[in-house]
Amino acid sequence: MQWYGLHLVDWIVLAVYLVGIVIIGTWSYRRVKNMEDFFMGGRRFGKVFMMFFAFGAGTSSEQAVSVASGSFRFGLAGIWYQFLWLWATPFYWIIAPTFRRMRALTTSDFFEARYDTSTATLYSCFGIMMSIVFIGAALFGSGQMIEGLTDGGMQASYAIYAMTVMFIIYGAAGGLAAAIVTDFIQGILTIIFSFLLLPFVFSVAADVVGTSTGFEALQADIAEWERPDMLSLTLSENLAQKMGRELITPFYVIMLSISGLLGIVVQPHIMGVCSAGKTEFEGRFGFTFGNFLKRFCTIAWTFTGLACIAIYLTPGTDYMTPEDVAQFESDPGAFADQVFGRAAHDILPTISLGLVGLLFASLLAAIMSTCDAMMVVGSGLFTENIYKRFFKPQETPMHYLWVGRIAGLIIVVFALLMQTQFQDVIQVLGRYVQALPAFMGVAFWFGITWRRYSPAGVWTSTLVTAASWYLTQTHQPVGGIIDYFPHKVRLWCGENIPAIMLNPTLNEAGEVVNAVMRLPYQMLIYMSAGAVAGVVVSLFTKPTSREKLDHFFRLIRTPVRPGEEVKTPCTLPENPLPAEKGKLIDLPDLEIPRPTVLGLGGFVGAWCVVGLIIWLTQLLANWG
Repeated sequence: MQWYGLHLVDWIVLAVYLVGIVIIGTWSYRRVKNMEDFFMGGRRFGKVFMMFFAFGAGTSSEQAVSVASGSFRFGLAGIWYQFLWLWATPFYWIIAPTFRRMRALTTSDFFEARYDTSTATLYSCFGIMMSIVFIGAALFGSGQMIEGLTDGGMQASYAIYAMTVMFIIYGAAGGLAAAIVTDFIQGILTIIFSFLLLPFVFSVAADVVGTSTGFEALQADIAEWERPDMLSLTLSENLAQKMGRELITPFYVIMLSISGLLGIVVQPHIMGVCSAGKTEFEGRFGFTFGNFLKRFCTIAWTFTGLACIAIYLTPGTDYMTPEDVAQFESDPGAFADQVFGRAAHDILPTISLGLVGLLFASLLAAIMSTCDAMMVVGSGLFTENIYKRFFKPQETPMHYLWVGRIAGLIIVVFALLMQTQFQDVIQVLGRYVQALPAFMGVAFWFGITWRRYSPAGVWTSTLVTAASWYLTQTHQPVGGIIDYFPHKVRLWCGENIPAIMLNPTLNEAGEVVNAVMRLPYQMLIYMSAGAVAGVVVSLFTKPTSREKLDHFFRLIRTPVRPGEEVKTPCTLPENPLPAEKGKLIDLPDLEIPRPTVLGLGGFVGAWCVVGLIIWLTQLLANWG
């Protein structure tokens, strides 16, 4: 019995999951009594919950879609659509205690304590915008996957609306506590979702190609299609030209990694990821190892996409109908976006009834665990840092709770509208999700390391970074330096900017008619421009007062005492622990603390895990 492309057993499995999530949201609602309960979950969670919260809040199904889609189109190099944060992960161990020691509710509180109210308001608006974009991106990618999972039986828009209703119900009811508790359950389901399909697609790939194992099928694909770089971590110029995509070179990876590290600290949910634990160690452990867990899932998504190359593109395969072939030829990007869900729909029912329902539930878990966290932190930015500060500073805690719930609903409405403007998951990741956090990341990193960085520097670096990003923006099929200037300026850019920085388009006469900026050079330009502009302006403008800076740096150097109570964000409790003393570089305006044994040991250990992940990826790529 089929309904919307799924068997009755699959719908039963899905219903059990949805009922359970509603019960959790209702239970969490009864525990919310004030703003700290709603926006920080009462800071009462341990290491395991914090690990799964970091994993769940930062992992959604559109990431699996983007990685599988990228791998299907570009080979193993598609893994960098999520591995761009791999090199930044060891730094999470170092930076997480700073967030917890802030004793803040939102990242906007950080900018208020370090700079001034104007920069806090700037971040609040910016953080709300990021929440809208991230929710919209997650919903868009999941909709594409569900359409493939149901073989078109359920339109993406219907699936998106259903998911939205669910995470609004429990997220608005229980706040961050509901998000953390559900993320523990949903994190387990997301891991199942990441690895459930892999052994089956490898088995089918082996059958289609005629090899004994899926790994041998990948090697056979290389010989069949003469694509020796398909299992390389870089995308060669030859393959990039065939695919009409950006070169993935070591320089590309380096710039992605710098951008990821620069921007991760100002993503709006990171304050909760690092600060909702009992002590700073819970945040440090959860932030680092929750994200390493995601890196291992990324490997599974990548090899699922690679196996789908053999399943769907091998000549004569039974898994491609004439309609599928026509869709692939007319819009290969849209086909690639649905390939993860399509493989599940085609393969899992042959194994057992209910597996598609389990994957569907895991998919919903992945998307809702991200969206609920983004909704709560976005509403927190509006309620705590805009509404309470400028409109109603003396209302009751319950009043602010309801304002937060309503604000969260409005944020989601805007996210629903935004996702209708997206074209494909790779475009969403490259154009928005990867770039936006870098706009204010410069101000955060200078803020915790250099006393001289001023509020005017924050505004300057943010606006210059955003303007540089806009002016060098990459579009498909036309873009960068082009649509924003007259024709003669476009020609001048194409003729005078170094060729290595551009993907030029020529007319029949050999003239440059288009000059698309390559992504790594675009990132280099807008990040460098923002940093230089912020530093220069800070040197010639009034810095934050010495008294305020002394308080700020004492705050982030004072370890969190278990069970301490802080009534006002960014203030020290009564009888705080002694502040850590000593700087790595003894210069008056530099504030880089001397590393502790725990910090340095964890940092080195995290780099060992990075090496293990790269080694494992290469080992699997060359297996067989």
